[in-house]
Amino acid sequence: ADTAATAIDEVWVGCAEPVGAQGADMARAAVLAAGWPESIGGTVVDRAETSGSAALHAAAAAIESGSIRHAIVLGISSGSIVRPGASALGRTYGRPWGDAPAARYDDRGGLLPPPRVAELDVANRGIGRDIQDEVTRKSHELRRAAAPCGALVEVPARPGEGSTVQRNAPIADDVLRPLPDDLASLPPSFADDGTITGASFAPPADGVTALLLGPDGAGPPRLGRLRGAARGAGSPFDATGAIGDTIEAALARADVARDAVGRWEVVEPSAAAFLAVAVAIGDPDARINPHGGALCTGDAAAAEELRRGVDGLHRVEPGELVVSLA
Repeated sequence: ADTAATAIDEVWVGCAEPVGAQGADMARAAVLAAGWPESIGGTVVDRAETSGSAALHAAAAAIESGSIRHAIVLGISSGSIVRPGASALGRTYGRPWGDAPAARYDDRGGLLPPPRVAELDVANRGIGRDIQDEVTRKSHELRRAAAPCGALVEVPARPGEGSTVQRNAPIADDVLRPLPDDLASLPPSFADDGTITGASFAPPADGVTALLLGPDGAGPPRLGRLRGAARGAGSPFDATGAIGDTIEAALARADVARDAVGRWEVVEPSAAAFLAVAVAIGDPDARINPHGGALCTGDAAAAEELRRGVDGLHRVEPGELVVSLA
């Protein structure tokens, strides 16, 4: 069958922190550990939180160019083993960033972590904590009410405390976070005058997301079709990463009008970041994350970011157009 391992030409892995236990060439290691043909190559892509889509775009481009026919794309995060920011801490893993990136923005107070950028972004838009708490509660309600995603595959073990693994404790669906009854009583997490709390911030989570890619007409009936893709980047002080321009580029390449989009799947690293992107979408009537998201399940970085696309493909209705954003 076309989907057999012998038909795979390359494995791409998107990983936001390819250091320590999730460093080296995980893609090639996965091929060898799975017992797949040694002829299958492996590539790891690091583009911070958008590493999953970067791996997807790289694989799609290789297929479109004709250099390969089928690829497996993975998004990976092991937050319980390699914590976010590990590759830039300047301690265990050296100082890969040096001083230049921070020095460039000295006159603006230096670089800030993404949660603080999102806090300041929505504050400048007049979006207060009450709205962020409301978005947090809604994400939990939608995710708890949603049917389990059939794209999730049961595995026979799950992470425990620290780096341990609980054997014979299968998990076939997301682990949903509890939500306090009184969100207003929670203290700010990052600054005394901040608006992000432990509830409105999606904590690091472990996860793996996988996609099988092939050219049009190849393989079994597909759950969805990749119509167009685009990537962009913006100022470190822009919580959306210039996502508005990227949306327009993706729709133009797919020759699709904005009003044809039936659903938007958006990563939720925090309620503030989610709201910043929702404003950038610019469609108050858009169906955004109708099944909830990471505020309820935790943020698995590159895995969660690629997961929005997997969920979108799995739940897509005939003729429906879904846009996945990170």
